Amino acid sequence: MSNTKTANEKISSLGAGITSQVEDLVDEARPALDRMSHRVKDEWHDLTESGKEALADAKHKLETEAKHVRLTTEHMIHHDPIRSVLIAAGTGAAIALAASWFMRSRSQ
Repeated sequence: MSNTKTANEKISSLGAGITSQVEDLVDEARPALDRMSHRVKDEWHDLTESGKEALADAKHKLETEAKHVRLTTEHMIHHDPIRSVLIAAGTGAAIALAASWFMRSRSQ
């Protein structure tokens, strides 16, 4: 019976020692984990800010390009209206043909 008690005491003592060591290791690691956490947060913030800036730049470029295309189109319509109508009709026909082909392929 004393062997059982002694074994249980040894296991309990060993478990307490392991628990104490793990708690000590966690306490030692906490400052490093906190620094790492702050570094990750800072990197995440920097990435989101650079993403926002890239998005704003892309939006500005797209708006500028759209304005350029609009002005070019208006200029073409004013200077060569018959050609513009023919291009518009051809584009419309091509889109109608593509839509018809797409609808036919979906039904089969």
